Parts: sequence; C-alpha cells; structure tokens
Amino acid sequence: MKYSQLDIVDINRIIFISNEKQPSLFKQLCIFFAQLFYYTFVIHFRYKALPSIYKGIVFFGVSINNQRSLDPIIEHLGEGEYLYLKNHKTDVNKRRAYWLSLPYLPALLKTYRKADAATKPLIKKYFTRLWATYGFYQIAKEYLEHYQVKVLVVSSDQGEFHRCLLLRAKELGIKSIYVQHASVAKGFPKLIASYSFLDGQESFDKYLFAGQPDGEVYLSGGVRFDPIFQKYKPKAIEKVSTIGIAINMLDDFGEVKRLCQFLLNHKFKLVLRPHPRYGGINKTWLEENAICYSDPKAESSFDFISHIDLMISNESSIHLDAAMMKCPSVVYNFSTHPILDHYSYIKTGLVKVANSEEQLLASLMYPLGALPSTETLQFYNASCGTPNEGMLGEVISVFINGLSKDSHSLFDDRFGFQKVNDYLHKCNTYETIG
Repeated sequence: MKYSQLDIVDINRIIFISNEKQPSLFKQLCIFFAQLFYYTFVIHFRYKALPSIYKGIVFFGVSINNQRSLDPIIEHLGEGEYLYLKNHKTDVNKRRAYWLSLPYLPALLKTYRKADAATKPLIKKYFTRLWATYGFYQIAKEYLEHYQVKVLVVSSDQGEFHRCLLLRAKELGIKSIYVQHASVAKGFPKLIASYSFLDGQESFDKYLFAGQPDGEVYLSGGVRFDPIFQKYKPKAIEKVSTIGIAINMLDDFGEVKRLCQFLLNHKFKLVLRPHPRYGGINKTWLEENAICYSDPKAESSFDFISHIDLMISNESSIHLDAAMMKCPSVVYNFSTHPILDHYSYIKTGLVKVANSEEQLLASLMYPLGALPSTETLQFYNASCGTPNEGMLGEVISVFINGLSKDSHSLFDDRFGFQKVNDYLHKCNTYETIG
C-alpha cells in the first residue's frame, strides 16, 4: 500500500478536542517547518546511534510517567536482555521522520477536504502531528526490522510513534505488550497490542467502548503502584495539617493562588505540585507565601503524596495515586471548564468533589470521609488484596521473558489468573486488605 493512502486519522485515533479557537492551517504549516528546522539543525546532533545488532525485547517509553510503569519491570530483567528507548530526543530519529513526511502534505490536505464536519476540526488542531505520522509510520518499521524485535513493550497507546510501533509490529507478526501507565477515559482507542496489562475492570470497561480488543487482556493491576508497597507506610490520617495541591494544564493559576490564600488563612501548610508539562509557575510567589514546591521531574507522585495529609486537584489521574496510598483526595475546579468526570472518579466514589470553599473546608475537617472503599480500589486496581500486589513488575517481567522464548503457557496458573473468555484474563485470588 502507498503511504499516501494511509488512514492517518485512524492511525492516531484522535477523538478529544478542546473548545478553544482552532489554529489556521497556515499557522500549522509554519509550526511543522519550524519543528523540521529544530529537529534537523538542533536536536539531531543529540541523536545517538543505537546498537547496530540487537535481537530481543525492546521497551519504548519517552515520558516520565511512561517510564514509571516500565522501570519496575525492567528491574527484574537481566542486563543485555532488552533495549530501552526512553529519550524522544536521542532515541528517535525525528529529523528523518519529518523529512519523510514532507511529500505527503497533498495527501493530508486531501484527507482534510474530504473529512466530515466532526473530523475536520480534529485534523486542523492536530495537523502537524498527523503530517509527521507519515514519517513515523515508516521509521517504526525500520526500527522493528533493524533490531529484529521479538517482543515490543510500550506504556502508552496514544502517542503517534507508540501507535505506529504497535501497528507495524502487528503487520510484521511481532508480539507486542501494552502496560497501562495512567487512568483512561471513554474515547480512548481500541486495544491493539498482542497483550495488554490494564489497571482493572474500570479501565477495561472504558476501552471496550472502542470495540473488542485485537489481542488478549490481563486485568493485572497498575505496575506503577509497586513502589507504594515497597517504600511507603500506609497513612492513618485523622487531622489535616499539610495539604498537597496538584495542578495540570487546564488550571488557571490565578484560581490556584486564590485557593492557596484561603487555605493559608486557615493555617494549613501547603505543597504545590504541577503536572510535568505545566509551565509558568511563579516560584517567587510560592516562596513569599511559604508554600513548598514539589518538582514533578525530580519527585514521584508517591513521594509527593507521602509528605501530605490530604490532596486537592482538578480532574487528574493523580487522584488514583492518592487513593492507593490511603491519602484523602478531593476534586476542586481551578479552571473555567466544568468538571466532566472523565475518569469516573466521582461517579464511582473514588474521590469526593467540593464545589465551594465551604464544602472543601468540611472535607478538611473530616478527611477519613474522603477515602474510598476496598471494593472501589479493587475496581480501579485489580491487584489490590491479591498476592501480586506490590510485585507486578516482577510478574510482568516473567510474562515478557516467557513470551520472548515462547514459554509463557504456565503464567496464568503461577500468578493466579483465570481466562474468562477468548481474550480476558482476571485475577481469581483475593486476600483481605489490612
């Protein structure tokens, strides 16, 4: 098939769109060529040649959150058994991807002209990403063939290169594994990996909206939660003294400052933590008001939560991290957008929502009322209360090793999984959570 005939929108499976004004196509073209210049004359000189000969297991995860789901697995593999691609600047030849994409501008413009009313705004907003995908699709095949990959492991199914790697692996008959790294929402793409290791039933239910998975699915629990049981002591908070405030890209920092002042007036100690991609933090203002700062690039979410008594955040998957650490957590809106409960945290009772400062203050006076039930935790994280809790890195590493050697048939019996239909494996052993 000619690359110009690729269904570039389907490859990306982009379904989310914000309400803000869409950029013009001219602006998108300027952005693409600016990125082309950047990757050609700046970033490419950081690109390092990877091993010329390699056969085996390849991990791909280029964000901090991706790596926090892959690292616990890699710790249990021997040196030389895997190749770890984790730096999008040095491990991915973006210069080549962008140059390969150049000839396909007419194909993308044709796709835009023929798109329906719902798809056109998506193409317009993500134009540069879609255009670059033509090149990423080609180099994904080059990577897989060059390294003679036996098993591909990724911890995201959203990024354009992640998607291209998974689709190309399927075309080439290479076994692929997807390890969930964060909460998901309705509208996420269909599971296309050979094997997917998901947090729990809640995540699986949402993925099913996109259709039956192409491969097999394990409701294993979140491997990123392993450090909780290895490093931190369970919380038993009855009185709130220190409050953590986690913010993301949707939040208005003016609203954040206003709430901080309200809490400071009530004599609470505060720790502010932005999302890794959040910009524009006024650290001088934080210092002037004796507000501590949690650097997301230097401190894990679990380290942050371990130092606080209660967390406040808008819609964010960090609420699940707090719940797993038995830390009370409250949803509070710092933005001009309404709370949509994308992750269903409010609907299922994982967290409480405060619609006013008065409601928030009430939650602070009775923090135990903000904790979810054991059943809710198990719905989100299937390993809760099972022998696999806290050791999923080791569990999944055994599966990967076995898969690379075609000797994984006894995995289910060894780790307490039961295949309940053609594609779904559930953990069939629960212990009492203390």
